[in-house]
Amino acid sequence: MLPQLLRTPGGTAGAASVAGGAPGPASAAASNYAYVGTYTPNGGGIYLFRIDPNTAALTQLQVIDDIRNPTWLAVNPAQTRLYAVSEIDNFQGTHGGAVVSYAIDADNLHLTRLGAVSSGGVTPAHLSVHPSGKFVFVANYGGGSVAVFPVGADGALGEATDLRPSVGPRHHGHAVNDPPGQFAVSDHDGPHLHMVAPDPSGQFVIANDAGLDLTWVWRFDAAAGRLLPANVSVIPAPPGSAPRHFIFHPNGRLFYNLYEHDGKVAVYDYDATRGGMKLKQVVSSLPPKFEGSNLSSEIVISADGRFLYVANRLHNAVAIFAVADDGQLRNTSETWVHADSPRSLCIDPGGAFLYSCNQRGDSITSFHMNATSGALTFTGRFEAVGSPAAMTMLKRT
Repeated sequence: MLPQLLRTPGGTAGAASVAGGAPGPASAAASNYAYVGTYTPNGGGIYLFRIDPNTAALTQLQVIDDIRNPTWLAVNPAQTRLYAVSEIDNFQGTHGGAVVSYAIDADNLHLTRLGAVSSGGVTPAHLSVHPSGKFVFVANYGGGSVAVFPVGADGALGEATDLRPSVGPRHHGHAVNDPPGQFAVSDHDGPHLHMVAPDPSGQFVIANDAGLDLTWVWRFDAAAGRLLPANVSVIPAPPGSAPRHFIFHPNGRLFYNLYEHDGKVAVYDYDATRGGMKLKQVVSSLPPKFEGSNLSSEIVISADGRFLYVANRLHNAVAIFAVADDGQLRNTSETWVHADSPRSLCIDPGGAFLYSCNQRGDSITSFHMNATSGALTFTGRFEAVGSPAAMTMLKRT
């Protein structure tokens, strides 16, 4: 049985009841769980929620407030460790951010802090875990670099084994294919790494630089924890487009890259043996004849690979795409998120619900996913969370 947990400074936790009562063994077995990272101090830190698989309701179990700006989270494959960026620029008096590691309790899922290391750059924005669970990759937005960290025997991170700066020509802050009336500006004053993640095999590591409009591809040396040049190590995006987040199709042969500034999705055939990419389609995530300002933020795909979803901030909507057999996309509809600034999306492990972390709306909203059409229907639920930035799921049976 999973006890309810109260706010616990410094990563300690004690059992206590909160609204809804403590779950019994049957409900614990039937539920999924989620960690949510926030921008502090509006948000409280890292939240643990239980998810009702029938209603999508979130019940808060714990808040860990020993970290500032935990704006991206990742769980290791064994679901025993959680890693969080601390999107700051003054870690331990230095000009840099931090990465914090936590142990996940097997029984109650509460977090115990294991340690923190410098991220190797300023304001880290994203991190991911290698399929082996032995390395963590971090994208430093302000520092314009990618760092590789080894995972120790206890799950804590060691000092970086590699640090790769991003270099290239600067572009203007407006994309060549912006929608009419776009006034929002992406940062193009220098390199800004927005995401880094391994491919499904773990043989290659990919990173998006939204500041220089580049996608980097490295071969990964898992023995030394080093990033080595791939056959084609850099893929340019249209000037000003700001490649932000990406996702692989479940088959591992298709790569979808989201451009923040012009709201486009670039579809690539992916060669898993060489880390190579061949562009096959570019499609807008905005409705026809859209005019005004928008910044796209997140891209996710259903577990069966049939539907893809893109969050559009400022437009405050999720675009829904049907995925053809060859991986190309067809925009079928869009759904209002019922709040401001959807920063990230997350699909529950059962594929029944999609969640939107609405940063400026201080809420998480949820939607039923139609398994046949991919359509989203608002559940009517608003979960109050200050400045939610990212959500990651755990499935417990």
